[in-house]
Amino acid sequence: MTYAEQTAEQAWAARRPLGPDREVEGWVSSYLALAAGELAAVTDVVPALTGHPARTVAEHLRAHPEDWAALRG
Repeated sequence: MTYAEQTAEQAWAARRPLGPDREVEGWVSSYLALAAGELAAVTDVVPALTGHPARTVAEHLRAHPEDWAALRG
């Protein structure tokens, strides 16, 4: 996944057709938090809760190809 810079207005316009305003508000607020660097901290929450190290998205998809089989066509 990559981050593409957008204004708040662009973020709303891109997401508005995808769901009700309350959901779009959540998506846009998360996007703006990413843009501000508010979600940049790495924590130990995953290993503390699960007992094993966190994995990247790529590692998860390699381990569970069935999770994204429909996206591959």
